[in-house]
Amino acid sequence: MRFLADSTGPFDLAFGLPLHALAVHVPVVLLPLGAIGVLLALLVPRWRASLAWPVVAVLGIATVGALVAKLSGEALAQRVGSPGQHEQLGNWVLIVSALLFAATLAWWLWQGKADRRNRSTGVMGLIAGTVLATVAVGAIIVAVLTGHTGATAVWEDRIGAGQSEAPLEPGAAAEDTPAPSSSSDGTTQIGLSEVAQHDDAASCWVAIEGTVYDVTEWVTQHPGGPDRILGICGTDATDAFGAQHGGQALPTEQLTRFAIGELAER
Repeated sequence: MRFLADSTGPFDLAFGLPLHALAVHVPVVLLPLGAIGVLLALLVPRWRASLAWPVVAVLGIATVGALVAKLSGEALAQRVGSPGQHEQLGNWVLIVSALLFAATLAWWLWQGKADRRNRSTGVMGLIAGTVLATVAVGAIIVAVLTGHTGATAVWEDRIGAGQSEAPLEPGAAAEDTPAPSSSSDGTTQIGLSEVAQHDDAASCWVAIEGTVYDVTEWVTQHPGGPDRILGICGTDATDAFGAQHGGQALPTEQLTRFAIGELAER
């Protein structure tokens, strides 16, 4: 369970926003663009001279962007939790972009020299071109999947939250759920049995160190997916929270905005 963890460093925030949200667009856009340029240079020989160096430059920028996206993504994960598959694909984007950049540069230095001398590279040229084309296609696929998983992690649950279950009939909630009580000092007292009734994405309550929190809003916001929060809905999550964030002040401070009362029974 990750609410918000400490994170500092040059790859954390930019203008008050996560740097990753800006940096990730560089490789996701430029890597497929550069890969398409590679394919065009391979398929249309007369375009090679005009395409080669711009394509190499685009792939170089994409590789640097992929590195920044990876580092900023790690900083963001410290704050909100690992995005799972998106993080794994992000690692592959850096590997594939660097590989495609180096391979394209090497191929052009070799092929361009042959073109200028009007010489054929023969079978070796065909093999090198096939390998380069395969890497370029793979780069496009990895970049698209990375962008898709990133968008899914951010938006899928928020959009899905709008398709909630039909509301209960008037009076049904009052019949099925016991009303919270108040202590003599006015603090709302909520029993663990009541917490247990709020155990899904529609209404997710957790008890942590004697305080009850309504984290329904956080379920749909969690970049790593809802499962980490849904797994503790309706429970006393003191141990789970302590194991994840023990000794960290910032997650505890962030958690306070979800507080709705005190746990009446432990």
